[in-house]
Amino acid sequence: MTDQPPPPPGGYPPPPPPGGYPPPPQGGYPPPPPQGGYPPPPPQGGYPPPPPGAPGYPPPPPPGYPPPPQGSYPPPPAGYPAPGPGFGGALAFNIGDAFSWAWNKFSKNAGPLIVATLVYGLVVVVLQAIISLVSAAVSPSDYSNYSSDASSFSFSYGMSGVGSIIVSIIGWFLSLIVTAAIQSAYIGGILDIANGQQVSMGSFFRPRNIGNVIIAGLIVGIVTTIGFILCIIPGVIASIMLMFTVVALLDRNLSPVDAVKSSFDLSKANFGNVILAWLALIATFIVGALLCGVGLLVAAPVATLFLVYTYRILSGGQVAGLNPQPLPPGPPQGGPQLNPQPLPPQQ
Repeated sequence: MTDQPPPPPGGYPPPPPPGGYPPPPQGGYPPPPPQGGYPPPPPQGGYPPPPPGAPGYPPPPPPGYPPPPQGSYPPPPAGYPAPGPGFGGALAFNIGDAFSWAWNKFSKNAGPLIVATLVYGLVVVVLQAIISLVSAAVSPSDYSNYSSDASSFSFSYGMSGVGSIIVSIIGWFLSLIVTAAIQSAYIGGILDIANGQQVSMGSFFRPRNIGNVIIAGLIVGIVTTIGFILCIIPGVIASIMLMFTVVALLDRNLSPVDAVKSSFDLSKANFGNVILAWLALIATFIVGALLCGVGLLVAAPVATLFLVYTYRILSGGQVAGLNPQPLPPGPPQGGPQLNPQPLPPQQ
């Protein structure tokens, strides 16, 4: 026997009082979440920066990733050229250095250069002789005088009949086409030398971009001829300002109009050096012509090498042979090398 009261009938606890169970105390349940079910997203631009002095990472950069501040990268190793507007760094132009480089490259490639100069010289002489013979047969009292060099083509003429006019026009266009083909192949081979490539005989007999060279030669020929007709001085100025036209066209694969503009802008920006270079070219051809014409076999290639050197230096381009020491190896493809030291072998 125990003192506990007997359970109620049925074995269940007594029912709750009338009105149900009492409500929970105030504050017993947390407030419902705001509408949407999730807290508001972080502010635009990423997560806020950590408090001052707290460890962690700096805030992420804004969209666009601006370039790093100047000086954040180490300077290039010794041996790399300084940055410039072209293939390499801009070097000071010097007449003596230009001739020294031109003569050095001529000496190393004398055979192909002399043969190409001789062949092209004979082609020009034969072509002018044929035009003169035809012009003399049509009108004996007329004359035609054609002249060309590494940078331009011009002519003078006198005529008295329709047949002479036709012969002169045909002769001028024919000479223009032949001269353009010669320039595109000859100067193209010289550019290969300036690029440091190994040249052969065929390098100077492979016309390149001949269509644009013809159009550029036509523009330069018309401008130069008009300048000489108006007065000697405008023709000379035109020859100076446009003497890099074909070189720029072949070197940078420009259109004829852009090549003319490039030559004009380069000559305008370096007018003093360009005048000196132009006078040096004229003097080179005169000296070669004074040696019974045979000297042109040396003067013409040296002058063309001089012309290409001048263009590359004034435009900030690359000239092979100016840095005899080999450049140190650059970083691997795909970015700078972050860990140049080899990793230790895993145990």
